[in-house]
Amino acid sequence: MRVALVVMPFASSDRPSLAAGLLKSLLRERGIACDCKYFNLTFCRLAGQERYRRLAEFASTNVLAGEWIFSQAYYGEAFSSWESYSREVLGHPAWGVGEDYRETVLELSKLAPAFLRIAYEACDWSQYDLVGFTSTFEQTLPSLCLARMIRAAHPGIKIAVGGANFEAPMGQSYLDLFPEIDYVSTGEADWSFPQLCENLARGDASVPAGILHRQQGSSPADQKPASPIELDRLPIPDHDDFFLPFARTFPRSAPAAVTLEASRGCWWGQKHHCTFCGLNGDTMTFRRKSWQRVAEEAAALEERYRPSYLFFADNILAMDYFPTLLPHWAENGSSTPKFFEVKANLRRDQVAALKRAGILYVQSGIESLSDRTLQIMDKGVSAAQNIALLRWSREMGVRAIWNVLFGFPGEDLEDFPRIHALLQKLAHLNAPEVCGPIRMDRFSPNFERWREMGFQEVRPLSSYRHVYPLDEEGLRDLAYFFEYRHAHSERVVELARDIIDFGLDWRQRCKEGTNGTFAVRRHLDGGWVLVDTRFNRPRSAWRMEPEDLLLLRLCDSPIAPEALVRKAEQLWTGTRSIPEVRDALLEREAICLAGERMIAVPLLPEELREDPVTSLEREVRIE
Repeated sequence: MRVALVVMPFASSDRPSLAAGLLKSLLRERGIACDCKYFNLTFCRLAGQERYRRLAEFASTNVLAGEWIFSQAYYGEAFSSWESYSREVLGHPAWGVGEDYRETVLELSKLAPAFLRIAYEACDWSQYDLVGFTSTFEQTLPSLCLARMIRAAHPGIKIAVGGANFEAPMGQSYLDLFPEIDYVSTGEADWSFPQLCENLARGDASVPAGILHRQQGSSPADQKPASPIELDRLPIPDHDDFFLPFARTFPRSAPAAVTLEASRGCWWGQKHHCTFCGLNGDTMTFRRKSWQRVAEEAAALEERYRPSYLFFADNILAMDYFPTLLPHWAENGSSTPKFFEVKANLRRDQVAALKRAGILYVQSGIESLSDRTLQIMDKGVSAAQNIALLRWSREMGVRAIWNVLFGFPGEDLEDFPRIHALLQKLAHLNAPEVCGPIRMDRFSPNFERWREMGFQEVRPLSSYRHVYPLDEEGLRDLAYFFEYRHAHSERVVELARDIIDFGLDWRQRCKEGTNGTFAVRRHLDGGWVLVDTRFNRPRSAWRMEPEDLLLLRLCDSPIAPEALVRKAEQLWTGTRSIPEVRDALLEREAICLAGERMIAVPLLPEELREDPVTSLEREVRIE
């Protein structure tokens, strides 16, 4: 028995597929030979890294550009042309993209036929008994194009597909629609896929739980999921088949990242499922590896591949790693940077722990600067906490990735100008990656309970109609992304125009390094100065007195206005009144009111926290 696992465009070109690497190791444990084919690297080389990354990593998934490109190769222009797709999808007022992105889509669509021929001819497929394709986001039509070519030339080879695009009920739709598919994994495949391969190797036609299959021309709807596996029992993923071709294909590029996982599911989602989140499907239950196992696996992958960073695919960082795994990394000098997704209500000392452990990149979980919208999202965090995390991350050299989402039923329409005003004050921090309306994702509470959530109509995104030749019902069965109507949905883009435009300008400034700074700095005479060079504000330098610094320090973490006054009164020795100092800081944007909490805005150096003139150690003694 010999298996090929294929990774097609538009998977990321700078790190391997965790699914492919893990399944290869699991198959090896059962004595089954497996090769991973990274044809996404082939397409990346043909397209050029910049153009490929624009589609694979910085793209709007709403337009399904990667799927449309290969839908043209699979179906031709029978139901969608460049003119209709460009007009109706790329030019959509809410979900569309810019002109430069459209040009990239058109250019890459012309490469697809040649790429498919190269991918097919690059391999002797006859040596394989089964070819498996993994698909998350925009890999499904690229995979099916190659699968059809393999099936036409080698009808005896079994074709299997798996990944997020085939999870739960969507898998049956793909099995019904595409005759080249023999098996569909509808969830976690750590046990079911290797067991399927083992069964086939010994001539056993039985199919494990978690796998849909084609039998005597029918498509049985037995979608019983496989039991989740204990994560510590999983082998270390084998990424050799990625790193060797990556080095040959891009010899002058920086080293690739390596992909691994410490946990699955979401501990926050178990208690409070964020209303817009469609991740996890039927596997929300949070499970994690022991910290010792994570440390061992990370060290082994670092030693083997010397990656540029470790990309942890977890939905959320386990909080009990803070007293265990993170100190281990800090004390043992792990020099490889790491990426994790985190919850936004971290304390400052926890951000410092991330930095010491080498976790220099985080998806911060920040999605809004409106308390009302955050409540609708069920995020369990406030706007002031979000701002604090962004500032602490910047102070400590941790890159925090975040978004601004809007368009929820029930949001306060007066929050749009308030969010815009807050964003302008934060121009010295990392810009949000996305400022845009929410998309409705399958498995999210918004999708599952759309009427209860205030939506009036839900339908698959219009881009699906340009990818698959199906009616509305057929598209609904296989779609992951949906559009919607509610009381103010038609006005969302208009309401958020200032936010969207400022976000675009801010991101470009950050890319160029010209967004400026807003920080408290030591003056030559030993005092402190508030320096403002933000690109959207007049340049200024303001001398800060001890009472200014005291209130600023008290706002380092979110604090209610009444609590700020009470704490300041215990320490106050200034000649100016507390309200006078507070109002001056508000006017200069050194502090701001975000929802019901005050929060400091400028970067605060560690030296300021240690300065005996401004230290709050006296506060502890007084209380």
